[in-house]
Amino acid sequence: MKRRILSALIVSCTALGLAACGQDQAPVEEAAAPPAEEARVLDQAVDAAKDASDRAGEVAAETKDAASEAADAAMERAEAVRDQAEQEAKAMIEQVKSFLAEDKEEMARESMDKLSAMKESVSDAVRAEIERLEAMFSDA
Repeated sequence: MKRRILSALIVSCTALGLAACGQDQAPVEEAAAPPAEEARVLDQAVDAAKDASDRAGEVAAETKDAASEAADAAMERAEAVRDQAEQEAKAMIEQVKSFLAEDKEEMARESMDKLSAMKESVSDAVRAEIERLEAMFSDA
């Protein structure tokens, strides 16, 4: 892919360089007609530049599509990780409640420490539940 882009850039630069060589010359009406060989070379350079420009556009579109697909895949993975963290936090909340009901305060505190660390990576509803449990521990 890089090789194609580099080739397209070289051809484009060459064609632009050839076209730029004639900028300081007299207007086309005043210039003598170029020999047939020069006209053929110029036509080839213009065609090559057009082809390179078209290919560069195609490569840009392919790159954009690939980047979009990669971004979509990354978003899906991030959402899956967030959902997993959410489920783990909910399970740990239930575990803390169970420990408290069974008077296993030390085990409940250990689980609360883990929950507190997860607080920033969960939804607002789960975060509120964690904070409510934290308040229970601070009152005790």
